[in-house]
Amino acid sequence: MVNAQTLFAKRSNDNRAEVLRYSRFIFNGHFILFLSIAFGALMLQYAELLKHLPKGINYHLIIALLLSLGGIAPLRTYFKEADQVFLLAYERQLKDYVKKSIIAAFIKHAVIWSLFFALLYPLYHAGAHFYFIGMIGAYLFGVAAILLGLLVRWSAMKLGISNLSVNILLFIILMAGIYNSLEGVYFTALTELLFLGGLLYLMNSIAKNYVFKWDDIIDYEQELTQRQYKTINMFTDVKGLKDNVRRRRFLDGLLKQPAADYNHEGMFLYLFKRNFARSKDAFWIIIRLVVIGGIVIWLVRQPVIAVIIGIFIVYIVVLQSSQFYKQQAYQLWPQVWPVREQLVMDGFRKFLWQLSLSAALLIALLYIACYPGHFYYAVLFFVIMWWTNQQVMGKLKKKMTLLKD
Repeated sequence: MVNAQTLFAKRSNDNRAEVLRYSRFIFNGHFILFLSIAFGALMLQYAELLKHLPKGINYHLIIALLLSLGGIAPLRTYFKEADQVFLLAYERQLKDYVKKSIIAAFIKHAVIWSLFFALLYPLYHAGAHFYFIGMIGAYLFGVAAILLGLLVRWSAMKLGISNLSVNILLFIILMAGIYNSLEGVYFTALTELLFLGGLLYLMNSIAKNYVFKWDDIIDYEQELTQRQYKTINMFTDVKGLKDNVRRRRFLDGLLKQPAADYNHEGMFLYLFKRNFARSKDAFWIIIRLVVIGGIVIWLVRQPVIAVIIGIFIVYIVVLQSSQFYKQQAYQLWPQVWPVREQLVMDGFRKFLWQLSLSAALLIALLYIACYPGHFYYAVLFFVIMWWTNQQVMGKLKKKMTLLKD
């Protein structure tokens, strides 16, 4: 017989197995090598920064801001849409289920937050005012606030309070408590923790006899699931990712083309461009990859390492763009307006070249701006772009040939 605890354990294990399955595709040899190089370069820059810290900057405030943002923990309950029907009669017996989900979320986030805290500890130690007790106090306050925050979030779900409001409240409390602890004002930090505990007690008292707001709980869980899929989808294709559509008027110029190109030959180039320009998720995945690559290139301050990072970003952008072929070629448009399969492939090839060339050009300009003395390395971005395009198109053609057979 399945009880509440075993049900949560099964769903948690299923989610973990899914993430591990995708991780095998993400953390291959190339990506691990890239992460090792990027992490090593950033740690070298961090060490140099600690040796020559600029004066007149409130580092306690910066540390508190970063730790506060990292301390807002999501609550994964793994509730599904069908639960509002099949588990409706068992709400009273789901306390153990919710308790397990809160404990699991706390342990996971506390470990991640602790590693983040350890990463920022040297910056606090190198500052002008270092208090050992303040460091311990900030850590204990953060861990306690994460646990209380998860409990507050669940009570807020039962009361129908928006998660945005909870996030703002937790951020303010975390920010104030951690900053005061780092500054050595321990009594104020303790007062803020007591305030959060009192708020939790009040919310629990009000929500004691409330039933689950299934719609809000399930919507929140689906939002977290889609966020997880979007992160994975930055590196590999994910089943179950819902891609919404949104018009971006500032990109309408990309969709304009001469009237003579509105024919069979230009049909799929237009559709691929339109899908990219108005895709809510895929568009921002490419943008985030380029922005993250640009930031890392600027931070490492090592020309050769920056080239390696830039090459990897261009490589990932091209691979990520390959998903657009399946989004258009296997859907309704070829049936409504049937064309030769080769025209679909030609349209995608042109789209892929335009998108990857734009990304490579942006990365190259960023690299040249950061390292003008080594501008000639930027040629490698376009070489990798050309090579990856050839590989992607070759695999697509081979796949289509096998499907025909």
